[in-house]
Amino acid sequence: MSFEAYLGFTGDSAAVHLSGDLGESDVPVLRSLIDQALARGARSIVLETDQLHSIVAGGARCLAFAQQRLPEPGRILVKGTREPVRRMLSQAGMESALTLVEDHVARGD
Repeated sequence: MSFEAYLGFTGDSAAVHLSGDLGESDVPVLRSLIDQALARGARSIVLETDQLHSIVAGGARCLAFAQQRLPEPGRILVKGTREPVRRMLSQAGMESALTLVEDHVARGD
């Protein structure tokens, strides 16, 4: 499944909508969206991942770097995480650095 991403803003919060399969060749897209959010002064980043089927380790590393660059007490909130994405974030040691929010709609993964 092809990867798609776009960025939106509400006040000092940025929303990054991700869908498909985030592969190594897509990591620069994610990095660019996060860079744009930080350049506009985002104090928090919300990742809408309910349509994201998978993420590579490079994508998880990108999120770790973004967390370090957010101004205090900034945070990254991940909404609607599917099991393969959650597993990769856990393997990368990111679960404790991110706020994971379950999607209220049940879906088969």
